[in-house]
Amino acid sequence: MSALSLAAALAAHGVDARVEARDALAVITVPNGGAAERLRDPELRRSVVALAAQHGFKTVALELASATDDRAALSGH
Repeated sequence: MSALSLAAALAAHGVDARVEARDALAVITVPNGGAAERLRDPELRRSVVALAAQHGFKTVALELASATDDRAALSGH
């Protein structure tokens, strides 16, 4: 399993993503924008899962990168 080779394969398929390997899990993080919007397509998601399997991963988690800091304090708190 190689996160780098999966990231390269995803890029070759037009998916801008960062990949982190956690044992047999591929955590694929995409920018919250155009790339995330493209992943709404079920066929593209199936392709992503197939690519992950070809690179030795058993499961995939898709994560959207946030432009804001989720740890920021809420207003008034």
